[in-house]
Amino acid sequence: MERPRRVSLKTYRHHRLEVLDDGHHGWMVAIHAPRGGERTVLRNHVPSGLEQLLEEARLHVDRRLDPWPLDEPEAS
Repeated sequence: MERPRRVSLKTYRHHRLEVLDDGHHGWMVAIHAPRGGERTVLRNHVPSGLEQLLEEARLHVDRRLDPWPLDEPEAS
């Protein structure tokens, strides 16, 4: 079995997004919190699904930093 290979490294809101080719037909994005904090790994098995996985990673970071977004309507 092949080991995942790093394809790129991106930064989003002070979190490091490490993009990995899983060696088969999909992708992995490891989300590293600032200052050596928590690490989360997202995966998919879709060869053309990298952009969707990166968007999911950004949303994950947004939810972690803004658990109660201001733009959602208030409950009545």
